[in-house]
Amino acid sequence: MSLLAQIVSPLVPVAMVIGFGYLAGRLRRLARQDSVLITRLVLDWIFPPMLLAGMATTPRAQLLDGRFIGCALLSMMGMYLLVLLAGYRCGGRRVAALRAFVCAFPDAAFMGIPILAAMFGQSSLYAVLVVNLVSSLVMIPLTTMLLEERGQHGSRITVFVATLMAALKRPLVWAPLLGIVLSLTGTVLPKPVYSGLTLIGSATSGVSLFCLGLIISCVVLRLTREVWLVIALKNLLHPLVTMALLLALGLHGTSARELLLLSALPSATMTAMFANEARAYEAEASGAILLGTLLSLVTF
Repeated sequence: MSLLAQIVSPLVPVAMVIGFGYLAGRLRRLARQDSVLITRLVLDWIFPPMLLAGMATTPRAQLLDGRFIGCALLSMMGMYLLVLLAGYRCGGRRVAALRAFVCAFPDAAFMGIPILAAMFGQSSLYAVLVVNLVSSLVMIPLTTMLLEERGQHGSRITVFVATLMAALKRPLVWAPLLGIVLSLTGTVLPKPVYSGLTLIGSATSGVSLFCLGLIISCVVLRLTREVWLVIALKNLLHPLVTMALLLALGLHGTSARELLLLSALPSATMTAMFANEARAYEAEASGAILLGTLLSLVTF
């Protein structure tokens, strides 16, 4: 099978399931508040068991691949800082932070899992995990700190630490970390426990993509110059930055391809939630996510 066929083959069912969710929203069978509930279900109860089981059975050598972890960190945070510093003077600190967040945070949880699993199998969960940990432990606390008004809830460093501690309490973070500990210590999960975790975790791909379509159905698309700029940065420049890092670090093979394709995914829907809460950059973030997701079926 050619590389093009490998990429197109998993994208067709992905597009179908996203379309089902979009149709449910447009026909008003489900509402925006339903997408919030489904998102919480996926991120707190379905996805974490899948990561726990996956990491517990991941070989130690793969978990200790420092070059891969370093490349993922440089790829995401390098893109984030590049966009942040470039736009800091133009739109101010908060807008620059949100723009950087949208441009550097790929939708690994909702789109990455089903696509990479179809192309590379369950071993690709490790790449998704690394991207998820970088976003949860570094990018989200940094963005929260930059969005905080000075003196509103203490110093920005205090806000960063508080956000980091809150992230560590989320099942999406501590569940895969527990799985890593089990793998590194050689602890084997009992077969019934592993089967239970994979049973509920197997719902991640379909439910998350359906939810993504439902979220998109609630977005009003505005084709501004800023929206096109963000899409170009996320869908095109980000994978080019990742490719340059992979070549510079001499990383090849399946893990390199997984990281490259993860960086080519559109922006995560969580970025729009941050914009809505901050009451800034809302239309731009939502528009970039909607159109970027649609165009990613081509650019990916």
